[in-house]
Formats: sequence, C-alpha cells, structure tokens
Amino acid sequence: MGLTIDPARTALLCLDLQHDNIVATPGIEQKRILEHTARLLESVRRRSMRVIHITASVRRDYLDMPRASSLWMKLRESKTLIVGSPGAEIHPLAAPRGDELVINKTCVDPFLTTNLGQALINFDVNTVLVAGLWTNFVVEATARHAADMGYRVIVVSDCCASNDEQNHEFAMTRILPAIATVAALDDVLAALA
Repeated sequence: MGLTIDPARTALLCLDLQHDNIVATPGIEQKRILEHTARLLESVRRRSMRVIHITASVRRDYLDMPRASSLWMKLRESKTLIVGSPGAEIHPLAAPRGDELVINKTCVDPFLTTNLGQALINFDVNTVLVAGLWTNFVVEATARHAADMGYRVIVVSDCCASNDEQNHEFAMTRILPAIATVAALDDVLAALA
C-alpha cells in the first residue's frame, strides 16, 4: 500500500533553510534540495495545509545559545546565524508566506526553545512532514521529539541534506527509519495529489 497523507491533519515543518546553513552544506545545489522544497511547499499550499518555518538564530552576543555545545561554539566562532543578519534569513525558494508561522529556536531541537508543540496542538495535526538542514541534527531531533509526542512523522528524504554526506546517508538509512517514515518527494507529492 502506498503512502497516505491527510492534508487536514498534516503540517509541513521547514527546518533551518537559512543562507548560513545553505553555504555550509556541501553539494546542496547539485542535490536540488531547495528546488525540491519549493515543489513540496507549492503542493502543500495548494491543499491549504499548515506550514511552519523553523529558523535557528541567536543574539549577536550568543547569550541565548547552549553555552557548552561544540556545534554552537563553532557557529559562534564563525559568527553565523545572528538574528537579523542576511545569513539567518530563509532562502527565497523556501520563504514563508504572510499567513505561515515562523518560529525561531536557539538550540538544535525546535521543540525545546519555542512554542512549536503548542502550534501543532492549535493546528490539530497528527502528522508532520519534515524537510530541512541538517539531516543528522535538526531533522533527526525533530523527528525523534515529534514521534515521542505521538505524531506520525514523514521525513521527505530529498528535501533534506547535511553538512556531511555520510552523516546524511546514515541518518536516512539507519536512524530515521526506526522513528519515522522516510519518503521521496515524488511519493509525498503523489500522496497529496
């Protein structure tokens, strides 16, 4: 049996599709992640589904980030993902529309420093589609947390990428299938048709 999706009970979570992350993602243009995400957004919007954009950005002094995290320390050293900076902006191909919720987080897991959980309750969804950067960080953290909360999680495989191809492949083939449905964009679009 093929993939089924109920548009009325499903939300798309677009994760960390920001300029600084895109620049730090090897081969992203060849994989066409942004074009694939734009196609997914178009399909979801045609069905009037909920879309939530998640960003990761912090104050210029980094006082709102996890202090002991080596990942965030690297971001601090490179002076990336600063609130209001061009690098923290969402790429135009994945840009939110005026009626779509945009939530900023200051750690990897978007459920921890935001009201994402409340938004999903308010939207009365039971399924989340997940797309974004990076697979073995925010995509995996989101899938784990959402699954633990009882949501059906569908990771759109060709709308995700990571800072390392091996990390992406390991997450997609070994980690995520244990906690979510990993589906190709074409299968998701067919389920929404």
